[in-house]
Amino acid sequence: MSKKRRNRHKKEGQEPQFDFDEAKELTVGQAIRKNEEVEAGVLPEDSILDKYVKQHKDEIEADKFATRQYKKEELVETQSLDDLIQEMREAVEESEASSEEVPSSEDILPPLPLDDEGQGLDPLLLEDENPTEMTEEVEEEQNLSRLEQEDSDKKSKKGFVLTALALVSVIICVSAYYVYRQVNRSTKEIETSQSTTANQSDVDDFNTLYDAFYTDSNKTALKNSQFDKLSQLKTLLDKLEGSREHTLAKSKYDSLATQIKAIQDVNAQFEKPAIVDGVLDTNAKAKSDAKFTDIKTGNTELDKVLDKAISLGKSQQTSTSSSSSSETSSSSSSQASSNTTSETSPSSSNAASNETRSSRSEVNMGVSSAGVAVQRSASRVPYNQSAIDDSSNSAWDFADGVLEQILATSRSRGYITGDQYILERVNIVNGNGYYNLYKPDGTYLFTLNCKTGYFVGNGAGHADDLDY
Repeated sequence: MSKKRRNRHKKEGQEPQFDFDEAKELTVGQAIRKNEEVEAGVLPEDSILDKYVKQHKDEIEADKFATRQYKKEELVETQSLDDLIQEMREAVEESEASSEEVPSSEDILPPLPLDDEGQGLDPLLLEDENPTEMTEEVEEEQNLSRLEQEDSDKKSKKGFVLTALALVSVIICVSAYYVYRQVNRSTKEIETSQSTTANQSDVDDFNTLYDAFYTDSNKTALKNSQFDKLSQLKTLLDKLEGSREHTLAKSKYDSLATQIKAIQDVNAQFEKPAIVDGVLDTNAKAKSDAKFTDIKTGNTELDKVLDKAISLGKSQQTSTSSSSSSETSSSSSSQASSNTTSETSPSSSNAASNETRSSRSEVNMGVSSAGVAVQRSASRVPYNQSAIDDSSNSAWDFADGVLEQILATSRSRGYITGDQYILERVNIVNGNGYYNLYKPDGTYLFTLNCKTGYFVGNGAGHADDLDY
């Protein structure tokens, strides 16, 4: 410790005294101020700052405590202590520069409203006359507090963001679960309502009546006698409206109605029903004004019968047209024959010979192909016009019973009806004549060998090769 400071503390330890002789020379105001200085422990060698600090010791200590409290609560209040010290410095420097007169307490600074609880400022001011250390400490505390505040703000913002994200995630999850519950509930309500509206007895009644329309369990042929009961089936279908069974029942009803209408439309073209209980009546005659068009129902077996009926009707129309032409031609021939005299009798033996040849080489070719689009491109054997023109070749002669057997088989399988077919020569291969058999509408059926009776068409599963 310096000598100056030791002396000062020594003097401070002495009881302060006010020299009476000195007081006599002072005014009342000066004497009061002097007495205050003596009571505060002011020494003659004290600087103006020391004097002020001693006289306002309690206020300064209180101010320090209050300043630290303000610093913790608000940085702006902390700054006031720095401003106070700076103002004190400036005031002291101005006073020393202007006059050596000891300023009164009113001339320096007005006292601050401080409490008596501060205890931390006095050691700093008394032990070190330079207040710079205190200022640096305060600034350091301020910076530290500012950093803590910024860190706290960042953590607060980060926490807010995380909280917001968590809240959004929760909202999304809750919304998705709500939608799932609503959809699931709606589905269950629909299924429940549908399952409860269907009456099992109504379902059984519908299926029983539906089955009665068919002649067999495979449901390939329909009973004509049941056609009038289609309206009853529609009534039973309406009872299933809204139930799970309604969709299947309606598809059955729609298919059945389509099949019945197709049969009725085709039968209407004949003088009597051509299709009865799924079987074609080949004796049915087409009406003169009949109009036939291809019909498909989706029932494969029924569609085959419908095709046969339509072909039968078309062939009859073609046959009728050909017969009319033949009758006209026959009447003219008969008239010419009646004018022929007995002088033709010498050639009767030649005529008989020609007739025998004709019966061997010419066969029943069915109906004429004139005006019919015959499917010659489907032939299993290529057409050979030179062979066809060789009509007198014995290769074209059918072996006994071959043609009859082929035609009988075709009729039994429903390929043709009666003599309603078209038979054309195609080619001669290895001395055997080959013919094509067509439906009256020109549909290709198969190619046959007139010698062996072998025939084959283009259907799947048939022989891949001919017999040559």
